[in-house]
Amino acid sequence: MWIAEFFHVLVGILWIGLLYFFNLVQVQAMPKMTEAGAAKAYTQIILPKALFLFRHAALWTVITGIIYYVLGRGKVQGIPSPEIMVGMLLGIIMAFNVWVLIWPNQKKIIAGELEGDALAKAKRTAFLASRTNAWLSLPMLACMIAPNHGGFGF
Repeated sequence: MWIAEFFHVLVGILWIGLLYFFNLVQVQAMPKMTEAGAAKAYTQIILPKALFLFRHAALWTVITGIIYYVLGRGKVQGIPSPEIMVGMLLGIIMAFNVWVLIWPNQKKIIAGELEGDALAKAKRTAFLASRTNAWLSLPMLACMIAPNHGGFGF
């Protein structure tokens, strides 16, 4: 069971770390990179690899979380609990955002398939889904930690 927990935490750290990188670093740096002429190289070389790790870390965080939940049910303090259920729901919503909203739009943006209003819409959709995930990650993390630390007092 500790193996499932270990991998869940490991890929979860990768997922949330990349989420924060995209929202706190990339969004702020992209205008400067565009001005400096570095944006194209970044979006063609670094971004595809980062997005690959991002979406697969999301997938594997959900998969290992479900495995850990099933194996730990009744054996691990806090499983099941209302907090864990809310955290799982938020994590699944976040993974949905990654695979259904962020990735398909980023794929089209990187490939240069879009122009004008369609490009602006794809950028906005990916940005809003990513920013939503960044905000959802805070209560999700709190819900995942709370059961082993006394809960929220429900």
